[in-house]
Formats: sequence, structure tokens, C-alpha cells
Amino acid sequence: MTQTVIHYFLHFGMPFIIAYMFFRSDYKRVYLILLATMLVDLDHLLATPIFSPNRCSINFHPLHTY
Repeated sequence: MTQTVIHYFLHFGMPFIIAYMFFRSDYKRVYLILLATMLVDLDHLLATPIFSPNRCSINFHPLHTY
């Protein structure tokens, strides 16, 4: 449970903190840009299970290849 909370905080909370700390005047736009960089992770929806904390994404998901 703790690992999942940390995982999602790093995906959604940390980009907000970075955007707010370094780009305070335009933090909303910067936050949306940082969230948009995670679109590469949409291919996780094709995996079964969608989230597996011990699985390596490289070469498992179509958009995570060398």
C-alpha cells in the first residue's frame, strides 16, 4: 500500500511541487506539461495487470523499448 501511494505521489504530486517551486507565475501550465509527459505510460492500460510494482516496463510495454 505504501509503495503504491509513493508511486502515485511521484507521478502527480512531485510534478506539482516542481512546477509551483520553479515556475510559480505559470505553475498551472507547467504542471499540465509535466503531466503530459506521462502520456507515454498510456500503454500500461494494455498490460495485465495494469500496475505491477515488481515488473520492469522496458520491452514489456510497446512504448517502453530501447
